[in-house]
Amino acid sequence: MGIDDSLWSSLESMISNLLSPHCYNELVIKQHFFDFGCNKMLLSKMLGYAILVGSLLVKFPQIVKIKWNKSGVGVSILAETIMLAAIFGSMAYGYTSEFPLSAYGDSYFLFIQTILVILLVLYYQRKYGLAFIYLVLCGFFTVLMYKKLLPAHIVGILAGLSLALSLISRLWQSFCIYQAKSTGNLSAITMLMLFFGSLARIFTSIEETGDRTLIWTYILNTFANFLLILQLGYYWSAPVPVLEPTKKAQ
Repeated sequence: MGIDDSLWSSLESMISNLLSPHCYNELVIKQHFFDFGCNKMLLSKMLGYAILVGSLLVKFPQIVKIKWNKSGVGVSILAETIMLAAIFGSMAYGYTSEFPLSAYGDSYFLFIQTILVILLVLYYQRKYGLAFIYLVLCGFFTVLMYKKLLPAHIVGILAGLSLALSLISRLWQSFCIYQAKSTGNLSAITMLMLFFGSLARIFTSIEETGDRTLIWTYILNTFANFLLILQLGYYWSAPVPVLEPTKKAQ
């Protein structure tokens, strides 16, 4: 009985962290399991933390594919840089606004993994100096955000721009695919995970923050990621373009 009581106590503690006091009282104490509003909150929290865990590996397939093929052909540095700025905007906005981690925490892991993708592509293009500059700048702005040294209006502008930046990044990547008539080493698994993650984020943002900036950011991300998935399907059997020696040397 002691072990059962301990397990139940741990479960109650975990659930209480997911729910408001009202919903905890309704679902756990009174056992009103069909309370629509509280079930929505529970679903939103569970989805948020599931995305947070999934984001640990969301770009891992892309990183592995670049490393395995020793080439970043098909991955646009410009598109990834724009996306990095958009992710930083959402991350800084969520951090300084003190939103629940389940509402925006995946942006931390996306930020780190996007940096790794960019560094790998630059490494295989032999642009070591540019890779070092990327690393220093990203570290610098991350410290400013953590110390809350970025002015509130700058963070607000960054968050607002993330709407446009997210869309521009994905559309530019889409244009590069169309131009090359191939997806190159772009990872289908990563694209699918990003699509479903941003789709779920629309719901969690509505439920947990109600913030229009955050909600529209994820709506645009979902649309743009869906467009890339369509292209991945269309150009699936197309050969991977060979990087020209002149470009590789640059």
